[in-house]
Amino acid sequence: MRLTSFDVLTFDMIGTLIDFETGVLDFLRPRVLPFHPLVTDDELLEAYAQTQSMIRRDEPSLLFSGRLPKTWDGIAKRYNIPVRHDEGLLFVQSARNWPIFSDAPAALAELKKHFRFLVVVTNGDRISARAMAARLGSPFSEIITEEDMVYAKPDPRAFEYFIEHLGRQGVKKERILHVAQSQYHDIGASKEAGLATAWIYRRHGKTGYGGTQVPPKFTKPDFLALSIGDLLENYLAELSVM
Repeated sequence: MRLTSFDVLTFDMIGTLIDFETGVLDFLRPRVLPFHPLVTDDELLEAYAQTQSMIRRDEPSLLFSGRLPKTWDGIAKRYNIPVRHDEGLLFVQSARNWPIFSDAPAALAELKKHFRFLVVVTNGDRISARAMAARLGSPFSEIITEEDMVYAKPDPRAFEYFIEHLGRQGVKKERILHVAQSQYHDIGASKEAGLATAWIYRRHGKTGYGGTQVPPKFTKPDFLALSIGDLLENYLAELSVM
């Protein structure tokens, strides 16, 4: 299998193109550390992941911007921290400005020249996803969100939705490469859906899964890269020997 075997790249956004861990820590540190100065970044990220998971379980109809205020409420309760009335909204606003990974905009712009479609498939909501895409240079032919899919990754029905959606545009499943950071949300589920996968190992050099839920098992991807820039270099290397 070669990277040049695909026509379409589908991208997870939050964690793959958007550095949500830095964004979450920037929000949490000044609110948690004054009360608990020994709490580590890994502990804060794990608290975020675990709280998100509980909210998803208990209130599955909540979209991304609805989950974030409740996520902060849950983390604050966990650390016995008082919550101001406006902090939930501030968390949503901060998320729409989470930093991009510096390698992503230029790499996406170059990949766009070589592939039929670059498509975002995200558990974010439409407003947040479009704001994030704009800061990435808007290289995508489509932004497919949880609002569109009705289901959230890793639900198999989310993958069925966008595979069928692209199929109606003449894209065969075997010509789609799903590019993502999350083993839990994307890599395992996309393999089970019959897609080829490229795992962007953003946490290389770190332990654990950070702000992402722990997957039930590790899934070996078809391709491994440390960044979108790294994926692009691997693709161009293949082109050079064709």
